[in-house]
Parts: sequence; structure tokens; C-alpha cells
Amino acid sequence: LQTQHQELIEKEINHLAAETQCGIGKWRPRWLQRFGTRHWMLFWLCWYCAIQGLIVNGLVPSSISTIERRFKLSTSTIGRIMQFYDFGYVLFCIPVSYFGGRHSKPLVLAIGLAVMLAGSFLFSWPHLFAESYSADDDEANYGKCMLTEGSASALLSAANEGNVTAAKAEALRNCQTDYQPKSALRYVLIFCFAHFLHGIGATPLFTIGVSFIDENVGPALSSLFIGIFYAFAIFGPALGFLAASRFLQLHTDFMHMPPEQWARMMGIEETDPRWVGAWWLGFQVVCVLGALGVAPILILPKVLPESLKWHRTRLREETLTGPKKRSPECCGMPATAKTAAINGSASILHVDEKAASHALADTMPAVMSKHKGPLWYQLWLDVRHIPIAIYRILTNGSYMLITLAVAVDGLVVTGASSFMSKYLERQFSVAPSKANVLIGCIMVPMAGVGTMLSGFIVQHFRLSCVKTLKFSIGLLLMSLLLTPMYLIYCDHDPLVGMEKHYPGSADEVQFNIDSSHLPTLYSECNAGCDCVETEYHPVCAELTDGTQMSFYSPCFAGCPEQYHPLKKTYNNCTCVPPNTKKGFRLVKRGFCESKCTGLFGFLVLFAPLAFCTFAVGVPLIVVVLRTVDYAERSFALGIQWILVRVIGTIPAPVLFGWMFDVSCTHSQKDACSQEEGSCMLYNNKRLADLFLAFSIVGQTIAMILLVCVLLFFAGTMRDDPLTDGGAVPADEEEQIEQGEQEEDDKKETPGGMELHPIATETTALTAASN
Repeated sequence: LQTQHQELIEKEINHLAAETQCGIGKWRPRWLQRFGTRHWMLFWLCWYCAIQGLIVNGLVPSSISTIERRFKLSTSTIGRIMQFYDFGYVLFCIPVSYFGGRHSKPLVLAIGLAVMLAGSFLFSWPHLFAESYSADDDEANYGKCMLTEGSASALLSAANEGNVTAAKAEALRNCQTDYQPKSALRYVLIFCFAHFLHGIGATPLFTIGVSFIDENVGPALSSLFIGIFYAFAIFGPALGFLAASRFLQLHTDFMHMPPEQWARMMGIEETDPRWVGAWWLGFQVVCVLGALGVAPILILPKVLPESLKWHRTRLREETLTGPKKRSPECCGMPATAKTAAINGSASILHVDEKAASHALADTMPAVMSKHKGPLWYQLWLDVRHIPIAIYRILTNGSYMLITLAVAVDGLVVTGASSFMSKYLERQFSVAPSKANVLIGCIMVPMAGVGTMLSGFIVQHFRLSCVKTLKFSIGLLLMSLLLTPMYLIYCDHDPLVGMEKHYPGSADEVQFNIDSSHLPTLYSECNAGCDCVETEYHPVCAELTDGTQMSFYSPCFAGCPEQYHPLKKTYNNCTCVPPNTKKGFRLVKRGFCESKCTGLFGFLVLFAPLAFCTFAVGVPLIVVVLRTVDYAERSFALGIQWILVRVIGTIPAPVLFGWMFDVSCTHSQKDACSQEEGSCMLYNNKRLADLFLAFSIVGQTIAMILLVCVLLFFAGTMRDDPLTDGGAVPADEEEQIEQGEQEEDDKKETPGGMELHPIATETTALTAASN
């Protein structure tokens, strides 16, 4: 039996050696073989990972508030668009991870990158199809308190009968004659399909890509390489946020805007609600950058030459430990030692030798290659085992609990990180470009450092599965302790006419008597103005006593004079108190600058929170890879990501978008259809409380699930054999010494490579009984 096993190992090693050449098809020149190294592989997979992070977690989240404003979408609609990334991932995860894991992984990875780039280019199409977006033609008079005599005389009766202003009556008349509603549905569909392609393109990256690294570097370096890999998934968003902060400072139509419109737009600042930056530009730039990595990934070999030594050790361990009986027995697929240990199977001494040889052969593609037939038959051999493999993975207790913990934690992390830029904008009155800079310079680098450092710690200290799991629980506990940072927030200045009565008005006097008298935009101070509620153009009045007052528009502030573009102010506004800075009844365009100092304290706690939250990922991936059989790791990661998407990341955008919508106090309405668009004002306290509650509940559940794994499944976790001079955990040294004594005559293979005999048959029996 041992001789037969040795022959199978050599045949498999020879097969793997034939797959170690770089190239495409039969084109595999000698000069190209210098690129078949683990560092070259890691570089281009990190490139792929950075592009994915740049698009999905950088450009898309940083652009959602701008897209929402440009196409007049609600936050819930934006959340539904972001769901389609996960839909694409879930639908293609099983076929890609299962079939791709059994065939050419570099080919599948290259195709995935190409599909993602196609989705990125498609995501920018709504800008190309939409009409030009520019400022009002009469910039000097926009929002000003004025009543055109011609329209007033013709529409006063209609205004009085309908109890609306003359301007609103004029708007309604224009709706009946000239207005043709242009639904944003077509743009939403384009966004959804493009993000769907993003999800398809990312499918092989975190399933096949991770297992490709793990298979080609061995367990000694796996955690370090995977940590670097996932760090680039976080550094990518940093580049995305920083690039978006620059692109959003350019007007969305800067490339084809007429000179006269460009001159008008120069007077509009980024804080103006009409400003829409060039959100689309980054998606087209990243297509060019991402295309550089398609060919280098495509030419990678299926098996790196440097990994042959570890593969020989892995096959040797399977020979020494022998096959185990699976549960249930009728699955029809042989078990390996790891699954048997998890399920508590019987001793290998009761297994037939012929069955043992066949079990080992089934895990070796070179051995089974002699049974190749027509293509349809090979596909059938693969497809028929999918239900069995799914059942075996879903009945793995430790795997499922860890996956549920990752899913619940992913619900919190995905939702919060996707909307964090908008959260900073609304809670601390931060401009979109500045919010993206803060995210790109604080959250993303800290998350990247946490990911790399956690992988380095696991690799440097040779942590076993149990110790790695304890390390993950500790990181999650630190994240939970830092979550109360959401208690730090800033209330915005109340908007006069909606949240506060006009100063000195009869309404304010009546409110002091009867608190049920609610504010209204219309007052005696702007009674002579022709104002429309659909023209939301906020202005700010700074008083000499240091207080600030925000008004809905210059019209509702009673400003009769034209806008001064040099001073960026309106003067002589009748609804504004006379004691304003730098002038008499003066207001400046845009929102009032926040004087709240809470942003600094929030960021001080936010940085370590990002570090601990993202540092959990790599240790948990390492543990998951060790809880399933070697041949099923790609598929197990695929199943895990499906569950994580379905439970966590798919509902996350809609859930956190709902938090913004229920915290909205006033939404902008279309003048004709009266449909609600983007939100103008939020209840900051309610929004902060919702973020805090969901974060605490989610992280607590995730930590409880990991503790359950530690309590009930710690004894079933086993570690892979180490090569490349890697140390072995102390709790296995005694087993190694025993294995060396019993297998002293076979310490070297015919190829002359030294092995670490991690387990013998006696060791396997001990592991199974435990």
C-alpha cells in the first residue's frame, strides 16, 4: 500500500511540475519563465485587488451623494443600486469557485478582472447619456427676492384661488404645457447592471485568488501573503477616495461646458447644493489602469515552481494519515483526515486498503486524468459532486459559525464604510471632497495596516488555529469598545422657516405662547417676494454675537438685491437681523460653517476602530482555510462569501440607506411631479443613535458566535504541515518526534526533498479520537 501511495504521489508531482510554466496555450517562451515566482504572482493579484477596492469601495461610495444629487435619487435607491454588486457575486460564486478551482485559476482571474473593468466603464455611461447639468441661466438673480410684473398680474388670481404663490402657479402652468417627465429609471438600471458586473468580476478574486495564494506559498507564508493581499483591498479604496476628492472639485460637465456657463459656475462653491462634481471621471481612468494587469495575470502558471516542495509534503501527510470515513457515509466521496477529525470518524485501520488508495487518488488530478472522456462527461463528473460538496461544507459546524460571524460583522462594516463619507458630510458639515480625503487618509490606511499587521502576527508567531481564533476575538472586542464614537456628533444650525421661526416675526411671538405653532417658510418679511419651495438655495447669516442662522434661499431670506460674485454675498435681506458681520442684513451663499469641534474626537476614535475592525479579516480567513479539506478550499471560500453576501453585505446598503431616510426631516420635491428627491436636512442625533445601535448589536453577535467556536470546536481544529524552514507549533512537536522515529527510513522522498512527517497512522488515530 505504501508503495502504491508513493507512486501516486510521484505521478501527481510530475503532473504539477508540467503546470509550472508561464504563458498562454502552447506559447511558453523561456524568457517568460522568470515571472513564475510567488512575488510576481502576489504583485499582480494585489494589483487586481487594489483595482477592485478602488472601484467598489472607493469610487462608488465617494460618489453616492453626488450621484444622488445629480439624478435626484433617494438614499434607499442608492442602497438598492449597491446591492447589485452582491447579487452578481452570489449568483456566480458557486460556478466560478467550483469550476475555476478545478481548472486554470489564472485564466479565471484574468477574465474576472476584465469583466470588472467593463462594469466600471459602464458605470460612467449615465453621464454620457444624461443632459448637460449646469447652473441657472440667470445666475445673478437665482433665488433672489423678485416678482416679475408680467407674470404677477396674469397669475395673481390663480395664485389666490389655489392658495399658492404666483411663482408656484407659473411653475404649475409650465408643467402642464412644456414639462415632460424624464424618469431616472434608465440611469438606475445602468448603474445596477454595471455594479452587477463589478460583483461578477470580484467573484474569483476572493475565492480562487485567496486559495491560489494559499496553495502556492504554503502555510508557513500563507497568512503573511494573504494579509498583504487583503491590505491592497483596503489601500485601493484609499486611492479611490483621494482621487474622487480631486475629481469632485471639477464640474461634471467641465469637458464640454460653454464658456459663458463656465464663467457662471466659477462662482459656485462645492458647498452649494447645486454643485455636482465629475463623479464619472474616476471610473474611466481606472479602466485604463486595470487593463495593465489582465495579461500578466493570464500568463501565470497554474502551479508555481516554488510550491512543489510544499505539495509533496501535503501529499505525504495525506498518505501518512490515510483517508477517513465521511459523514454521511452515502455521499460517495472519500474523506480526508481533516474532515474525519472534525466529524469524529472511525479509525483508519478499519478502512480497506484499496479504498484508501482510491481515496488518495481522487484528490490527485494527474491520477484521475486517465479517466478523461468527452467534455460533457468531464463536466458531468464535476457537476454531480456539487450538491455533495455543498452538504459537506454546510454541515461543518466550526466553518458555519465562523461564516455567520463574518456575515454579521460584514453587515456592520460594509454598511458603515459604504456610507461613512456621506455620514461625515451630514454629521459634521464636511464638503464631499474633504470627506473623501479624511476617509482616504485615515480610515483606509489604518484598515490596511491592521490587515497587514494581523497577517504578520499570525505568521511570525506561528499561531495555531485556536490561538488565531482567540486573536480574532480580542480584535473584535477592541472594536466593540471603540464603537461609542458615534455618540460624538454635531447638530447643524436650525433652518429658519423649517426648524426655527423667523427672528422678530409674529410667528416667533406666538410660538413663545403656544409651542404647537410650527415654523413656516412664508412670513411677513418675505410676503412681497415670489418664492418657490423647489428652489433650495441655502444662505447663511453670521451675527456679530457669534451666532449663525441658515435660510432656505435668498428669496425666503427677503434679499432683493443681486448676488455679488466677488463678495459671494446678498445684501439688505429683510428677514435677516440687522446685526450681521461685514454688512447690513448680509448673508453669504451656502451652508453655515460648522463650529462644532467633535470631528477631531470622532476621527481619533475612528482610526483605531478601523484598524481593529479590518484586522479581524485575515485571521478568520486563515482559520476557515484550516477547517475544510485542502481540495475544497476554493469552494468553501465561495460558499462562505455567498453566505456573507446574503446575510451581511446585500442587506447592508439598504439597511444603512434606510437609516438616512428615516433620519431625514425635509426632502426636496420636484416642482411638477411633487416626487421626493434627495434629502435636504437630517436629524443628526437620530442618525448617530441608529449607527451606534446597529454597530453594537452586530459586533456583539459576531463575537458570541466566535466564542461558541472556541468552546465547542477547538479540539477538532488542525494545522497544515509547514515547509520552507517554518516552525511547528509546540503542541505538535511530540507528534513530529514520534513520526520521525516510525518513519525514519522514509524521511526523504526519491527526489531528495526533506519532509516534515507531521503525523503517522498512530497520530491520526489520536487526532480522530480527540
